[in-house]
Amino acid sequence: MILEKVTANKKLIVENLILIWEDAVRKTHSFLKEENIEKLRPLVKLAIKNMQTLIIAKQKDDTIMGFIALENKKIEMFFIKPEYWKLGVDKALLLFAVENYDVMWVDVNKQNVKALKFYENMGFTVFSCFKTNNTAIVRMKWKEEK
Repeated sequence: MILEKVTANKKLIVENLILIWEDAVRKTHSFLKEENIEKLRPLVKLAIKNMQTLIIAKQKDDTIMGFIALENKKIEMFFIKPEYWKLGVDKALLLFAVENYDVMWVDVNKQNVKALKFYENMGFTVFSCFKTNNTAIVRMKWKEEK
């Protein structure tokens, strides 16, 4: 597995990442209807294009397995192609982001129980909870070094 910051061919890569986003969201966000996903697609695509830091995990043949998008030490997006789940891609991307980009925060939809559990297992702790657009959000903070 190769982890790298996206610097070239961004337009082509963004097209791949939006497909990964759609596939992962359909499998993990059962609280979203198909019409919600369709409405969100152009907004997510624009957000991916404009992210400060975009890191992909890919195979040697350049097949993208997943991505993490960062902005000001915060994880804004984090999606893995479902066929690469449980292979360590998620852990590798997260640790790469923490170690190389000083990631400290992530906001997680309270309904996304698997994501909350993943972040807790990786060392994030709940810092606060709030609502935005009638959605409960859990803000999590990376563990403090002792």
